[in-house]
Amino acid sequence: MLQGYPSKSKTVTVTAAIFLLLLGAHLLYSSPSIPRWRIAQGEAVVDGEANVEDADASAEPDFLPCQQLPGAEDVVVVMRTGATEIQDKLPIHFNTTFVCYQDLLIFSDYPENFYGHQVHDVLASVDQGLKESNNDFELYLRLQQHGRESLHDYELSGKASFEGSKSGKGDNPGWKLDKWKFLPMMNETLKLRPDKKWYVFVESDSYAVWSNILQWLDQLDPSLPHYYGSEVQIGPDVFAHGGSVFVMSKPAIEKGAQIYADKLQEWHDWTNRHWAGDCILGKALLEAGVPLTWGWPMFQGGHPAKMDFTERKGEEKQLWCTPALSYHHFSPTELRAMWEFEQLWIQSRLEKVSKTEKRWSSGKDYSDVLEHRDVFREFVLPSIQEGKRGWWNNLSPNLVENTAGAGEADCQRLCEENGDCLQYMTGPEGCFFSTTHVMLGEYADGFKSGWMDSRLDSWMQKLDTCGGHEGWTVRSFI
Repeated sequence: MLQGYPSKSKTVTVTAAIFLLLLGAHLLYSSPSIPRWRIAQGEAVVDGEANVEDADASAEPDFLPCQQLPGAEDVVVVMRTGATEIQDKLPIHFNTTFVCYQDLLIFSDYPENFYGHQVHDVLASVDQGLKESNNDFELYLRLQQHGRESLHDYELSGKASFEGSKSGKGDNPGWKLDKWKFLPMMNETLKLRPDKKWYVFVESDSYAVWSNILQWLDQLDPSLPHYYGSEVQIGPDVFAHGGSVFVMSKPAIEKGAQIYADKLQEWHDWTNRHWAGDCILGKALLEAGVPLTWGWPMFQGGHPAKMDFTERKGEEKQLWCTPALSYHHFSPTELRAMWEFEQLWIQSRLEKVSKTEKRWSSGKDYSDVLEHRDVFREFVLPSIQEGKRGWWNNLSPNLVENTAGAGEADCQRLCEENGDCLQYMTGPEGCFFSTTHVMLGEYADGFKSGWMDSRLDSWMQKLDTCGGHEGWTVRSFI
């Protein structure tokens, strides 16, 4: 069963402490000309695994770097979540990503006031007859009658973020219900925020790189129907992957909402037969005359610790060289670390802009844009440079023949003898190498990993040959 809310006295105590820490940082590091901010690890931002639910870091947030960026007034961020995950995955956002957004909507399958944030029932307007006759809505009906306390332990998501299979998680009641949220979400968003220029759709384990999104949207024309995201295909249907973050302009969401309203039964039939709500949304938008504009590699569905940063599609789209707009599959603690990293990045750029009197986003100067290679160098690489790790799988892909039973020292020696080897991993099957890419990886019982630190600089230098393909892969200057 879910735990209850923290006591009022505990909340007040923690809130006061965080307020003083934030205010102290503000006073010590503020200046009359440029906003300054300092992260106090474990203090100004509390631990996402333990005390985040008790914290109110928005008590004095006006000096946060992410709040100094222009263009936020034109954007609403739309969070799609569900009762089976909200307790575990949403609280970390309250004193990280949510304090950056000027406007935010939270949609779920159960309406409530969740730690001071209004959560809207995205399925409220769906026909009651459909809800009562379709088994996918069993969880929804139970929630409306008995609340989140009626959820079983096996239905809860936990804090971990897992990649689903190619056909989703068909045995999970929350997953089956989630596909019904996408089309109604357009209608409900327009009802609540009809006058925004841009709508950014996120999930609880997604990370939207806010500083880049605002700079990028500044280059686009919001008067046209735009639908952007990381392209995925199921059969003939191409759509934006929901977990990778996707973006729509006001004309696009209006067209999507209209075609849903005009062909309600048809779209419900499609949703019932399908398993992916983001695919149904893309199909509806295409029929409404709003095809997806492919946004890869700016939008990413992977985690920086487990991504192949050498990935490319042809010569034009090279992940390493392009700005980062999103990532996916973050646990709460990992999301907090990414958010802290972005704040420090923004602060360093704001200081530079102030000193040089340059506009934050200027023409073809992408030095203020956080690229995927910056995320690798400054966020991922420091952990790699810590050296060998026990109980760790760095996802090296290639098994070395005849190494079953080899120990860590043997694998390291073989990697050193192979001039192309960048990293190694040893496990029950033997030694694994990577000669093409470098990953941090993940905890794994029974595995040990290491990297050839002396070879990483030359590997990164080769990737830096971008051939003039830096900058936004999608843009239409206005």
